[in-house]
Amino acid sequence: MAFKNTFYISHGSPTLSIDENIEARKFFESWKKDVFPHIPTSILIISCHWDTAIPTVNVVTNNNDTIHDFYGFPKPMYQASIDVL
Repeated sequence: MAFKNTFYISHGSPTLSIDENIEARKFFESWKKDVFPHIPTSILIISCHWDTAIPTVNVVTNNNDTIHDFYGFPKPMYQASIDVL
């Protein structure tokens, strides 16, 4: 089995995804072009925003609703989603 490139990326400010004036966003936009010239075949997301009584792993193979577990941000933040191919 070949190993794939692995990156730990903290999202930083939630508005990083919509505010083009944040310097880190400019870095990620240029970095993305170099690191991901093609769409990745898989993405592993580990979140501290999920709470279960026992350790749990979810596998999503089709479209799944995005859970917006935050409040008080600009409207575009609540419209963001990730479509599974």
